[in-house]
Amino acid sequence: MEPEPSTDTDPKIGSAIVKGIVIGTPTTLVLLTLAIWLITDNDLGDSLATALLPGFLLGIFGGGFAGMATVLD
Repeated sequence: MEPEPSTDTDPKIGSAIVKGIVIGTPTTLVLLTLAIWLITDNDLGDSLATALLPGFLLGIFGGGFAGMATVLD
């Protein structure tokens, strides 16, 4: 007889994904802004405006992926 799959890992996975997104999004946004600011001749405000969309998208995707990877065995 096969054991029943456990469903108590769902809250852990959801919590880890949210935690990864909360940590990953601002970190990615700051790092991307600084990289754009240092590489180009834009001022800091223009660099932030340039980094907003890719920073949020990369932070959400990467943070969610990293959060999920921390829970997996």
